[in-house]
Amino acid sequence: MIVLKYIMVFVLLFSSAVFAADKPTWTIDYKRLNLHQNVKPVEIGKEINHDPKYKVQFTPDNKVLVSFWERRPQTELVSKDMHENSGTIFVVLLLSRETGELIRRIEWPVLGETLPGQQIGYGSRIYPLPSGGYVGIINRHLQVLDSSFNVIHDRVLNIPESGMYNIVIPLSGRFFIFDVRYSLFKRTSEIIDSSTFKIIERFDVPDFGILDIWENHLLALVRSNENSNRIDILKGEIGGTWNVLAQNLSYGRYMGSGKKSFIYNGAIVIEDIIGQMPNTKSVWFMIDDGKRSDQIYKGLLFTPSWNTPIVAVKAVKLSDFRRALDLDSKDWIEAYDLSTQHVLFATKKYSASDIVDYAISPNGDNIVLMTKKKIELYKVPAPGAKKK
Repeated sequence: MIVLKYIMVFVLLFSSAVFAADKPTWTIDYKRLNLHQNVKPVEIGKEINHDPKYKVQFTPDNKVLVSFWERRPQTELVSKDMHENSGTIFVVLLLSRETGELIRRIEWPVLGETLPGQQIGYGSRIYPLPSGGYVGIINRHLQVLDSSFNVIHDRVLNIPESGMYNIVIPLSGRFFIFDVRYSLFKRTSEIIDSSTFKIIERFDVPDFGILDIWENHLLALVRSNENSNRIDILKGEIGGTWNVLAQNLSYGRYMGSGKKSFIYNGAIVIEDIIGQMPNTKSVWFMIDDGKRSDQIYKGLLFTPSWNTPIVAVKAVKLSDFRRALDLDSKDWIEAYDLSTQHVLFATKKYSASDIVDYAISPNGDNIVLMTKKKIELYKVPAPGAKKK
């Protein structure tokens, strides 16, 4: 039996080598950027094996932005003139898209964000705005920053008694969503103008939540009925009325994380889960100008580019061999063209637990993939280009 398992592992390794994917344009090892390997805590609520919670994004001017928490324990004794700090800093790195070289490092000391629950609930985070600059929660302050990371607007946040703060950045425009999520069907959402920092509209309605914005159009979910975990998707306008787009959908594991969202032209892509466990399937469909497309069976999770129909899709394959050996699935990121329904390219395959995060550039021409040990940037061929 042991020999058989070794043979199966060899077959897996050989098959992975045979079906090689596109090579990255550049690869940066964590050591080169003085980053720590991504290690998850062993126990929730205890500071064991600090998890940096790496996130990678693109800025509007096509730089690669990496953000994370770094532990820096206090080495000096606490005194009357020096108070104890949390030992945690929130860090942002700006990298060149062309070479991966470090352009700038920005640090913010933060308080009370050493535990996973604190980081998820109200921890520091930052997002590029499509209109320029950044918005984020920095040390329990909701802030809008300019392109040089200077604070333009600031609002002090209280620690939520329950639930967590969340920010949703649309693909275009100056508005963003700031909400407090208590549960899937209980949240308070604000539509905020990043240029003036004014709350344009506030929603505090049971069984209702805002998902996305495109220009002055809003996308929202509402519970299908009070005894159901199914949802309906609505479309409305700021200060206007609402129309039902789709009914009785699964809310999925990643609700609000790009699975039900506007794309570059105002059309809407909605993902649904069909079938019963363990044979569920992920399907997409599009709604454009009130017309619903056929279902697309592709991937588990998509992230749209800002200006094109190209999306980044996380693909998963769990073979019978890997299932028999109780191994992780093989995951990779694909660039998928919604207009032609064709895969343009795929990254290398990794064990599912090795993939930390990924992002697609505003024009859909690059994908950056962050694993536990390195960052890779891939060039996406233009739609219609012949594959070499």
